[in-house]
Amino acid sequence: MMPALSISTERLTLRTPVLADFDAVEAYARSPRAFFTGGQQTEQMPIWRGFLGTAGHWALKGYGMFTVLRDGTPVGRVGVIDHVMWEEPELGWHLFEGHEGQGYATEAALAARRWAATERGLGPLVSFVHPDNAPSRRVAERLGATHERDTTLLGGPAQVWRHPAEAAA
Repeated sequence: MMPALSISTERLTLRTPVLADFDAVEAYARSPRAFFTGGQQTEQMPIWRGFLGTAGHWALKGYGMFTVLRDGTPVGRVGVIDHVMWEEPELGWHLFEGHEGQGYATEAALAARRWAATERGLGPLVSFVHPDNAPSRRVAERLGATHERDTTLLGGPAQVWRHPAEAAA
C-alpha cells in the first residue's frame, strides 16, 4: 500500500500522489516538456501505466515521486526513484507548464532530498541529467550537486550529478 505522506516547505507542499493528479501528469507527458523524462507520449495507456508505476514505486520501495503543490495546484513532481535499470537511487524533478523559473524545483528537491536521507536513509543521491537539459543542470548546481561523470541511461547520454550528503536530523 502506498503511504500517505506530506512535506511542507515555505511555499510548497509535497505529497504522495493521488488519482486526482493524473490530469496534470497526463498533460505533462503529452507535452514537449517530457522530452528529457522519458519522451513525449501520445497515447493515454502508456501515460496511465507510468502513473500507476509511480504508485507502485511508493508501495514497493517506500519512496518515490511526490506531487508538488503550490496553493493546492499541482506544479510538478519531485522525489527519489530507483528503477531496475538505474545504477542507484536518483533525485529527480520536473515541473508542469507555466511553473518554471520560480524556484519550485530547487525548493521541492531540497525538501525531498532531506526527507530521503532522514526518513529512508538514502544518499548521497545522484541525479541523471541529459547533457542538453540546461535548466535541469542549473537546478542540480543550485542543489550543490557536482558533475561526477558521463554515462548512458536508457540508450541515451546522461550526466551523473552527485548531491552532497544531508546532515543527520
